[in-house]
Amino acid sequence: MPFRGENDGDWSRLLDSHVHEHGQLYYRLAYGVLRCREAAHDACQQAFLKAWQQRGRIRERRALKSWLVRVVMNESLAVLRRGRTEHRIMTKCAGDSDGNADCCPLEASERRDSVIAALACLEEPVRTVVTLRTMQEMSGNEVSRLLGVTASQVSRWLHQGLDQLRGILAGQLRGEE
Repeated sequence: MPFRGENDGDWSRLLDSHVHEHGQLYYRLAYGVLRCREAAHDACQQAFLKAWQQRGRIRERRALKSWLVRVVMNESLAVLRRGRTEHRIMTKCAGDSDGNADCCPLEASERRDSVIAALACLEEPVRTVVTLRTMQEMSGNEVSRLLGVTASQVSRWLHQGLDQLRGILAGQLRGEE
């Protein structure tokens, strides 16, 4: 039976019962990719939110399960990519030459906080370019179109921002805050 024509209340009840029935499957899929309870729950929540937001695109009730499996997997892989990118950027900006991915969670959290604080010190639009290119993984052309500037300007701002971040973080390591 098509979803079109059903009201939001009907769709909400359907999604709720579906999540209750198949939620463990989605969680196991996400956890299998992420190996982190909180991240797996977040990926599932994002998938369920997308199901709600795109309820008009799913035409058949039986398609919901396979659609959600695909969305949970895509969300899990996106979380994994963002985490790897974030680690790579933090390592690069912090000048960690050995690229140690096995630092303790407290150290990783402190490093993340330092990079975020250093990022806040950058002027606009340099901060925007660094954020979009490194943390949101947008291409130079995408950022160029979004900001309405040339790709070479985006490249200059990116390199300028990364150089400034390295300087700020090096100063923090020396205690110059």
